[in-house]
Amino acid sequence: MVAKTIKIGIYLPVYGGWLRGVEEEENLPTYDYVKKVAIEAEKIGIDSLWIPDHLLNPIKGERSPCPEAWTVAAAIVEATDRIISHTTLCEAFRYPAVLAKQAATLAEISKGRFLLSIGAGWFRREYEAYGLPFYEHNDRVDRAREAIQIIKKLWEEDEVTYKGKYYSIKGGILEPKPDPRPPIWYAGMSEASRNLVADEVDGWLMGRCSVEEVRKNVEDMKERLRKRGRGRIEFAIPAFTFIRETDEEARRYVVRLVRDKRGLAKRIMDTGLVGSPETVAKRIRLLERVGIDHVLLQLTPTLKELQRVNEVLNILRKT
Repeated sequence: MVAKTIKIGIYLPVYGGWLRGVEEEENLPTYDYVKKVAIEAEKIGIDSLWIPDHLLNPIKGERSPCPEAWTVAAAIVEATDRIISHTTLCEAFRYPAVLAKQAATLAEISKGRFLLSIGAGWFRREYEAYGLPFYEHNDRVDRAREAIQIIKKLWEEDEVTYKGKYYSIKGGILEPKPDPRPPIWYAGMSEASRNLVADEVDGWLMGRCSVEEVRKNVEDMKERLRKRGRGRIEFAIPAFTFIRETDEEARRYVVRLVRDKRGLAKRIMDTGLVGSPETVAKRIRLLERVGIDHVLLQLTPTLKELQRVNEVLNILRKT
């Protein structure tokens, strides 16, 4: 029972579900519930726990509860022995040097289990609500690029002076430095984001994709890396996950849940993990064959659905 190589992570349920406009999801969770999910996920053998980062709830509405992602990570890392990361830290919420310091501290607390995942941000309303400047898309990506460069320098160099378009540091010092250095990942699918991934980071968190889309994305990124003389990075993909006893039962559940708004049911079935435990396990193996290293499950309701995930994990351990 050692066959499983691909890593399986879950999104921690900090927003009360993952589908906009769908009421039949889990109740808006407390931290106690999120912690309970994390502990149960560890028990069944989930490899990693991923925490979304927003200041306003982007799924259930801005008046709905929305815990701060860094605080949650610092608490959860003490509650489990799993890999901890975010999906994905919004670059604009924390100055790069401060984030580098926070990450170095969490890496020490976690004894090397922290993975720093950054993105450019997209939810304009939360920027307005918190008094943060909102830039055009490529400017946000360029800011993220500078942030990543600063973080890496502070982790590796004794003293850092950096002058970019958006950020400057004079005589920056970070001690103690993280050892080992946390991997840095980036999430984004635009051309500017792909170039940032190819230039700067250790892993790429894609958006939701079909198997064929994943294959093309992986091939595209490998070619970009080859042109830059860089070696292998890791690839991850999120997936709405609906597991039932049979494929038909799972498909019927998805259609009923989303009421097929704007073809959403079909897109979930094309890009998600929908079916019996055997079918979902086969789909995960197919994603592995086209280059995926991590599959991140989005479950609803999370705690209850973990028992179905356990069936899938048992199959993956045998195949």
